[in-house]
Amino acid sequence: MTEEAAYSPPAFSFEWRRDEHAAVTAFLVREQSREGVWRALRLTVFAFLVLAGAVVVAAALLGDLTSFLQLGVLTLVTSGVFFGFPSLVGRLQAWRVARSDPNVGHGIRHSFSDSGLTVDMKTLTAQLRWSGMYAVRETETMLLFYYNRRRAYYLPKRVLGEGEDITPLTGWIEDRLPGDVPFLHLDAAEWA
Repeated sequence: MTEEAAYSPPAFSFEWRRDEHAAVTAFLVREQSREGVWRALRLTVFAFLVLAGAVVVAAALLGDLTSFLQLGVLTLVTSGVFFGFPSLVGRLQAWRVARSDPNVGHGIRHSFSDSGLTVDMKTLTAQLRWSGMYAVRETETMLLFYYNRRRAYYLPKRVLGEGEDITPLTGWIEDRLPGDVPFLHLDAAEWA
């Protein structure tokens, strides 16, 4: 019997944390903004900011302080909203969940089987079959189990053991995913 065949993943329990929920939500928003209409909107806003920045610089060089101040403030506010939108959405979503979801005050348990992942919380048990998942993604701090393109359950790596090699777990998961369900690895720069 090989070491891989002998591996049986344990169940992992953890307490919900607002910062982790906010980070996952912000990542999912950033990920969604790279597709379709959202990507076109993002590129349009970015082009507007570049153009507005050029007009602000031109107004300053021409000595038009009124235009400089008005356009400068508008450009700064728009830039802040544009670049900070995913983080803002993440924080707001985490705040809303903390106030309204009875599951977050209790432990969350992830257990694995050959058929999929089971997530147990105070008021619900969700079973995600490997064959029905959209994708699994490993990040620097999380394992994300997507049940559709935009939503995922997450397992923080902090509960897997500090400094532990999680290769047996990720390998075990990859071995059970059907060929059409990708296991995605993410570099740290994309997660930030």
